[in-house]
Amino acid sequence: MNLCYGCAMVLLRAFFYVSSPEQELCFITGKGIWAMRIEMNNINKTIKGVSLLTDINLALESGHIYGFVGDNGSGKTVLFKVLLGLMHKTSGTILVDGREQKDLMQDVGFIIERPEYIPYYSAKKNLEIIAAYRKVADDQRICTVLEMFGLDPSDKKAVGKYSLGMKQKLALSMAFLEDPKVLILDEPLSALDADSVQEARKRILEEKERGKLVLIASHYPEDIQSLCDEVYWMKSGHIQLQ
Repeated sequence: MNLCYGCAMVLLRAFFYVSSPEQELCFITGKGIWAMRIEMNNINKTIKGVSLLTDINLALESGHIYGFVGDNGSGKTVLFKVLLGLMHKTSGTILVDGREQKDLMQDVGFIIERPEYIPYYSAKKNLEIIAAYRKVADDQRICTVLEMFGLDPSDKKAVGKYSLGMKQKLALSMAFLEDPKVLILDEPLSALDADSVQEARKRILEEKERGKLVLIASHYPEDIQSLCDEVYWMKSGHIQLQ
């Protein structure tokens, strides 16, 4: 297998985007606003007779941040995977602006579980491989997102030698890379130090102000309550508004 192709596949399995050129960006008072509404109606997910999601009903709109809190196994990550199409739902419908979709994989940036990286490449090189495949983000954008989360674009250090906190910063940089309309972030503040947590919060809130739709999952309500317009609690695949 060609090395570059193989490297790209490692990254793309962990970090996959599909653009939607038909969706237009309109500017209102200088802010980029994407009018988007996502509805999940009676979503269920069952594996070998075990219910992972039960009758999930949500209405999510751009310009808002939605939080999902629950312990391990509560269904947060499964919910995000179903929404993204990384896991097939058993039943129910997903509507985007009133139209049924199999999943939500258009203009989405996400962190799900532990992203994969090419360990012997630098942070910038990892992002360059993604950018080369998708041809959306240029070199300036790559440098910008790395700097947004406290990473030096000129640093040649291999990602495999990164601390957990640095890897999390790279994961955030990947999610923000292509300026997506939707951000789905599973434990985005994990392993970050106090200053980095504050910076990440700031960046997420900025995306909301730009009209983005943001979903965040965490084990700890204190991590995300100050960020979110609405917080949902999940337990054993069931969901309820706080």
